[in-house]
Amino acid sequence: MSKYTVELDIEQVDRIVADELIRCRQAWVNDLMVGGSGVFNWDDQEAENAELQKHIDAVDVLLSWYCTPQQLEDYGLTRISTIFPGIDVNDQG
Repeated sequence: MSKYTVELDIEQVDRIVADELIRCRQAWVNDLMVGGSGVFNWDDQEAENAELQKHIDAVDVLLSWYCTPQQLEDYGLTRISTIFPGIDVNDQG
């Protein structure tokens, strides 16, 4: 097995984290749209959907920390207010 050393700057690390969060979020959104996948609760569809939504909401909070407005736009989330209605992107201080 070979070993490699890779140097990444903070923006690259943030992008990798955001890409993975988006991938997980999209999988959960897809599961929610088709009625759940049984990941969190096999026997109760309502509980499954509620748990999926909790995880989606949590990822949205993380994305607001890791993504710039441009990155959110790149992901198809045109503004932070797409994730959090009522929040102005210019008022994140």
